[in-house]
Amino acid sequence: MAKLSFCLPALLLAVCLVPALAPAQTPSAAFQSPAAKPSTTSLSATQSNDELLAKAGKLYYSTAKTGLDGFVCRVHPDWRTLFVSAQKDSAATADDPRLALLNSVQITLHARLKGGSTLNWDLPADPGKPLDQGSLDLLDSMHQAAEQTLQGFLQFWTPFVDGSAIPSSSEGLEITPTEKGYRLHANQGGTSVTELMDSGLVLQHFDVVMSSAAVRFAPRYQSTEKGLLVSGFLAHILAEGTPPAQEQEMHVGIEYQTLEDFPIPSRLHMEVVKSGVFDFSLDGCTVSRTPLK
Repeated sequence: MAKLSFCLPALLLAVCLVPALAPAQTPSAAFQSPAAKPSTTSLSATQSNDELLAKAGKLYYSTAKTGLDGFVCRVHPDWRTLFVSAQKDSAATADDPRLALLNSVQITLHARLKGGSTLNWDLPADPGKPLDQGSLDLLDSMHQAAEQTLQGFLQFWTPFVDGSAIPSSSEGLEITPTEKGYRLHANQGGTSVTELMDSGLVLQHFDVVMSSAAVRFAPRYQSTEKGLLVSGFLAHILAEGTPPAQEQEMHVGIEYQTLEDFPIPSRLHMEVVKSGVFDFSLDGCTVSRTPLK
């Protein structure tokens, strides 16, 4: 098999930067940290702000409320789309031996909403013949790409489904009415977190700005019986020292399946503009519930 030097620097940069910023600095963490500056807001204004947040929180689906702890699924990446989009590799036809090799790998995602998600990458017990170095290199690079991408997705998806994107308290938080809704903002330890909600309290923007990088999310939601469920994102990612013209634009789409009354991803579409497309389908899933206290 021909050796393939496969590199997705921009795609992996975007995927890896997002979880490095967003989960560690969700509004609930940044706004409610003991290190946050004491609020000078009046008691009545604080009560009003807390009521606003409580009203907003009730609008969204929350795994914390429904008791979803995690899920395990078989994963099927669309390798051909990745090859063609990232390297303009028109030679990656349906009968490409590289695709056959990659599709022979059994991939299992162990998603844990509280962190520590893992990806099993199991090669066939009997590949038929020893693999050459090019094949081993291909498997290794694609293993890393799939693992980093899926772990990255889970880390920036989780705050939008576990309820933590909407803080439960206004302590240390500036809430300002705008022409279109509300602005929530906090600064802490060199990190700026800003949320913009429309007049219906639907989250429109979730921005995290640090000295090292910045990520700006524009989430999309679908209505469900249990509240608004995030169905995708538009993210703009800018690393420290990178010219604004080189800002990465990432599009994420999420389709769901319902298992034991829990919505979990069934298909993921992740595209970094001008860099690559990584699509996954998930099936054969099982879910785990949060242990009762």
